[in-house]
Amino acid sequence: MSIKNDEPRQSIGLTGVQNARELGGYRTADGKEVKHGIFLRSAKLSTATEDDIKRLTDDYSLAKILDFRSDEEIYGSPMIKIFGSIGEPDPDPDIEGVSYIHLPIIDMTRMLEASEEVLSLVDDPSDFITLTRVMLDKGIVGDNMYITFLKDELGKKNYARMFEEILSLGDGESILLHCTQGKDRTGLAAMLILSALDVDRDTITDDYMLTNLYCSERIREERKMIESSGAIPADKIDEFMIVMDQVSRDTMDNVLSHLSENYGSVKGYIRDALGLPESALAGMRDRFLS
Repeated sequence: MSIKNDEPRQSIGLTGVQNARELGGYRTADGKEVKHGIFLRSAKLSTATEDDIKRLTDDYSLAKILDFRSDEEIYGSPMIKIFGSIGEPDPDPDIEGVSYIHLPIIDMTRMLEASEEVLSLVDDPSDFITLTRVMLDKGIVGDNMYITFLKDELGKKNYARMFEEILSLGDGESILLHCTQGKDRTGLAAMLILSALDVDRDTITDDYMLTNLYCSERIREERKMIESSGAIPADKIDEFMIVMDQVSRDTMDNVLSHLSENYGSVKGYIRDALGLPESALAGMRDRFLS
């Protein structure tokens, strides 16, 4: 698994897939380390090159792909335009020998109902900047979005299923987690996994913030577009950017604080809301820490 020296830390060396990295190497409070090459995370895989796929299968022994996107994001829906996608079919590639497991986190029925209300408030449905500004004003997206993902029954069911798939990995196998941008639903998945492995809060947040490094060029282009449009007040641009490709430390701090206040800790949420027993958490630490 050779990684070029000029690639950012945690990189898995994919050239066609955005935000592609791993969770290996992070240290726990008692000095152990998450094993390398097991937990991979990325944006959607539809842009993967043949070399990317070969790297995943040959270098990382990829066994499972967990796709957190909705049916509408994968198979296409005109209404998905409101959430920043073109609404065309965008499935993952079929990879021989790799299990594809679809675990949607967002209840799109609720989101599409909300989108109809938003569309009624704008003159031009293709104006993504105005649409997003209205969604922020209505609270459809923003600081509490992650908490909604973790509270909804669909999110709880499929994050619990994620742990089941992790626990059934064979020795030497890896698992790749992704959504569309690899930052929100995948960021929550990484937070849950690292918390289960006893990685500390600051390290978890630092990992989450790596999206800004991995997507820096795209973020710069988006910021320039927003600033030149004049549609968003200067003091609201950062809030708007978080709906797109940027992440904020405050967003992860908010969800971690919510879980601590309501469940005692992230592991409390994993046990009580997701139903993972302490014995399973201990088994994860035994297998995936060195």
